Amino acid sequence: MNKSFNLVVDITANNRNLSEIEFREQIALCISYLHALKGAFDKEPCKVFFFPPGQDGENSKLWSVRCVVMIWVGKERGQYLLELYDAIVNLIIFELPDFEVRAEIAEMVLS
Repeated sequence: MNKSFNLVVDITANNRNLSEIEFREQIALCISYLHALKGAFDKEPCKVFFFPPGQDGENSKLWSVRCVVMIWVGKERGQYLLELYDAIVNLIIFELPDFEVRAEIAEMVLS
């Protein structure tokens, strides 16, 4: 039985003076980690949604991005994938100390 293993990463700038170009440059490497992970399982890139200041209700004056990685694998391989998700989130947190990073890791059974 296959399951969907989902990783959602939200990255928010803490600097209100950060331009869009600066924001995208600073987070580009971390987003590439998520694209590479997704690419190891299928040809689709992860989903990336940018929110300029004024469009994200919680942090309305800050740049933010949401990345969504969804991978379908069996239960046994999925347990290793969850550990890898956790490690990648920790790497992103380490590499972006001046940003707020939130992550949600979940698994869903597909019927």
